[in-house]
Amino acid sequence: MADNAEKKDEAAGEDAPKKKLPLWVIILIASQVVVLGGAIVAFKMMTSSAKHEEAAEEAPTEAENKVDPSKVTDAKTLVGPQFDMDPFIINLIDDGRGPKYLRVEVKLELEAEALKSELETRLSQVRDEMLTLMSSKRQTDIETADGKRILKDEIFTRVNKLLVTGRIKRVYFTEFVIQ
Repeated sequence: MADNAEKKDEAAGEDAPKKKLPLWVIILIASQVVVLGGAIVAFKMMTSSAKHEEAAEEAPTEAENKVDPSKVTDAKTLVGPQFDMDPFIINLIDDGRGPKYLRVEVKLELEAEALKSELETRLSQVRDEMLTLMSSKRQTDIETADGKRILKDEIFTRVNKLLVTGRIKRVYFTEFVIQ
């Protein structure tokens, strides 16, 4: 009988719920996690500020900062030679809101200064391509930012098809008025 009692106690011990961690242990662990996280953030901030100080010490002086434009290849850092076009005044396609006019001034960024002479020689062809393209547009086609970007891309493509000695890199609208 004693053996049966011991077996019941062992079986009851296995079925008994496990003890939960006391609240103070959970709080202690959570606070340690917070402190450790804060220490990591502080360490990262100190090391990044040290890197910035080192970079500032290694920064070139003003004399060393001068850039030779002929050696720069990154298009975002330097604008190349530009070709100014005379303003265009174009009748847009009537889309039921009455006649609309577009007044636009265009600048072309060139790969090289030598391309200016070819553009001057082919100016009538370039202007004809641009006039034909822009007069085929409705106000709704070009009044949004996306419409203007698409028009720039189309001008870029059409003008580059005409050129032999080089290419234009970008098209800029310096004035764009729909009336």
